[in-house]
Amino acid sequence: MNVPEHCLDLLRELIDTPSTTGDEAGIAAILSRVLEADGYRVTSHEVAPCRDNILAISEGERPRLYFSTHIDTVPPFIPYRREGDTIFGRGACDTKGGIVAMLEAGRRLRERGIGDFGFLFVVGEEVDHSGAKAAARLPIATSDILLCEPTVCSVIAAQKGVVKVRLDAEGRAAHSGFPHRGVSAVDRLLTTLEALRCRDWPRHDVLGETFFNVGLIGGGVAANVLAPAASAELMFRTVGPSADVLAAIDAALVEGVQRTVLTENGPELFDVPYGYETGVANFNTDASFLKALGRILLVGPGDIEVAHSSNEHITMEQIALGIQLYERLGAELLESSLAAG
Repeated sequence: MNVPEHCLDLLRELIDTPSTTGDEAGIAAILSRVLEADGYRVTSHEVAPCRDNILAISEGERPRLYFSTHIDTVPPFIPYRREGDTIFGRGACDTKGGIVAMLEAGRRLRERGIGDFGFLFVVGEEVDHSGAKAAARLPIATSDILLCEPTVCSVIAAQKGVVKVRLDAEGRAAHSGFPHRGVSAVDRLLTTLEALRCRDWPRHDVLGETFFNVGLIGGGVAANVLAPAASAELMFRTVGPSADVLAAIDAALVEGVQRTVLTENGPELFDVPYGYETGVANFNTDASFLKALGRILLVGPGDIEVAHSSNEHITMEQIALGIQLYERLGAELLESSLAAG
């Protein structure tokens, strides 16, 4: 499948522009330039200093559909590299390849005389969803949002929720030869973590199992000193209410251990149109926040299993499939919303 050269040129520029969360300004500038050149009215909406969401619409129209995704990436920056029909680099599939596919689909829709759609690009998805939360407060409600994440072009039927917490354990330092004189914060933390690891977590018929990961852990000052403090960050991929997970965490806490919620949102079940291949997302997205603006359809080119890795990439075939899918699905959604009045 052929991908237009201007798409590949833009993808290279996007990948070679660092955009780790907090440093999205370069990508925002590129997208503003491209969208303005394509005739859209582009506005920037500040989320934090030098961090703007980008909204683009056709003059005089209130979009019935937004193509949307996030413009930030995880670290570290990895430059563009192409090997045959595969393009490597940070953001190649998450989600710069998808951005290129959406923009090209938009061009093709307008060539067909279809123009009542827009683009919404947000910052901060990889950390705290700050861009999506800010966008959800804007008066830009629409019928549908085609939200891009790398789903190998399968329309997602369900998305797991997330609960991210920090556990902080307090102890009392003492010489390790005299453990009765102190309290090990590490021991307290490990006792709590072991209770969580041994627990049976909920399962859902569609979403599957609850996933639980201890992503960060640290504490103590020396091997021969009882640790005065220790901490860990935990991530749960949830299949039910966040409150149930938080209650289970609280039940596992031992004396001297406290938990702080860093972020949370519940799972989502999506309305998927007939005739499309579907899947389940074990990862988190902006969907839980952007759904305040319109119905979410979560789909995009590329494979989430290579996102965030040193080998992140996207194939030319996936980009081409993404363009075709966004054009087809966009046209169908606009037609159905028009028929619904």
